[in-house]
Amino acid sequence: MTDSGSFRTVHSGVHAALVGVEVLVLDGDPRVHAGVEQLLSEASLHVTCVTEPEAALRYVDRQFFSVALVDIDTPSPRAGIDTIAAIKAKSPTTMVLAMTPRRSFDDAVAAVRAGAIDLVLKSPESVAYLKDRVLEAAGRSVGKREVDTVLDDIKSSHEEFLRHFMDAERRAIDAADQLAGLDPKRGAPLEDMRVLVVDEVDDFVSAMEASATAGFQFVHATSGGEGLDRISSSAFHYAMIAEDVSDLPALMIARTIRNQHPDTVVLTFLGPADNGKVDLVETNGVRSLVAPFNDAAQLVARLGDLAAAWRAKARERRYTQAFRERHYDFLRRYVEIKTKIERAINEGPG
Repeated sequence: MTDSGSFRTVHSGVHAALVGVEVLVLDGDPRVHAGVEQLLSEASLHVTCVTEPEAALRYVDRQFFSVALVDIDTPSPRAGIDTIAAIKAKSPTTMVLAMTPRRSFDDAVAAVRAGAIDLVLKSPESVAYLKDRVLEAAGRSVGKREVDTVLDDIKSSHEEFLRHFMDAERRAIDAADQLAGLDPKRGAPLEDMRVLVVDEVDDFVSAMEASATAGFQFVHATSGGEGLDRISSSAFHYAMIAEDVSDLPALMIARTIRNQHPDTVVLTFLGPADNGKVDLVETNGVRSLVAPFNDAAQLVARLGDLAAAWRAKARERRYTQAFRERHYDFLRRYVEIKTKIERAINEGPG
């Protein structure tokens, strides 16, 4: 393929969908550039030629190429194998054709493993085959991008349908509660709101008990070990752990409670003091709830919000559980289809 005149063998008739398709050529020989440009421009493809892998990758970063032709010996013997892998990593839907001046089974295997769809011999006899493979690869790339767009639309519509379906189920559950004389917004009765306080002193829990509105039951544990024992034998809606307990690290206690009792909302606190704070312990970290925390009344004032938040969480759990129980087969099929769509988007041809 180093003889540019040999590229003048062309086939008439190019699919209109491929007009203007971008092709990237990486080869150290300018004569190959000239020959490929002539061959593919007659097929209405746009050709960009470079001599260095770095330049090829910069182009791939800036624009999309349906096809890339990569000489496996540019800039040194078999160095193009790594370039093929780099192009596929940056642009998975680009179809890569490797070019070689020699017949080598090992080169072919390495190129395909790197992401090439074929290894084409650089010889005058291969010109027609090269053009056919470029046109075929361009069609595959264009087709894959169109299919990916459709699959993305299907995935979005699928997820939107599930959201609407679940919303309708929530409304149905709420309507059933109202017919039964229940207030769906209240969820768990306030009188059942149990709070475990793990603190070595009783000043804070006493202040909470004295100031809290009716409907909260506070249980005091004077050590981390006692707190874990209490929560293992009785259900609590909230657990409040002092950061300065001495027998166990407060965050370790909090994580243990969250892992073993996922329905319990866990808080850590320091104070009340000038440097006091209250944090909400979440799956991926902690979130500040009250700062600075210098008076127990600050947390008492938030108890209504905390109760409402727990009810909302409990209501969502109830909705989810009911939906899973009623529509188990549907959800199983939904997950299967979603997995197939994601696999098709991520893997696809090429």
